[in-house]
Amino acid sequence: MCFKGVSISEILETRYKSDEILKRKFDLQGTESHNSNMNQKHLKVLDGSAEDMTAWHRANSPEQLDLSGADLSGRDLRGRDFSRANLERADLSGANLDEAVFSEASLRRANLSGASMKKTTLYRTNCTGSDVSNADFSSANMYRCVLREANIEGANFRTAQIFKVAWPEGVDVRAHG
Repeated sequence: MCFKGVSISEILETRYKSDEILKRKFDLQGTESHNSNMNQKHLKVLDGSAEDMTAWHRANSPEQLDLSGADLSGRDLRGRDFSRANLERADLSGANLDEAVFSEASLRRANLSGASMKKTTLYRTNCTGSDVSNADFSSANMYRCVLREANIEGANFRTAQIFKVAWPEGVDVRAHG
């Protein structure tokens, strides 16, 4: 049997190759593995200054930084622009993110425990399932952020400007600032 000049064996071979690609793309938990070359290229963007990162955004628009799963723990990333960046499952624990911008960024399941987020802008940022325990959001601007299922234990939201934030169920944010 043939379909537009393609035999069944060719279709099955293509299907097998597709299945193998999917197996490589997804790990056993069903979370996507990312191209390490792309991450390495994007990690180098962080080695420069905040101004260098802004210049990268201008030169590479609309490309988005893919820093998913990156270990950025303890790094000094003050003033960096992470707009539209993919930081899913990234480790930002203890990082200095003061005055950084996370506009429409994805921080799903990221580790931000103990991070300094003073005067940070979080606009339409998805932090679902993230660990922001003991992070300092003093004077941060948070607008339409999603923190559902996030661990906010010990986080400081004192003096933060908070508008339309989706908090974890049952959490009284007044106890955190």
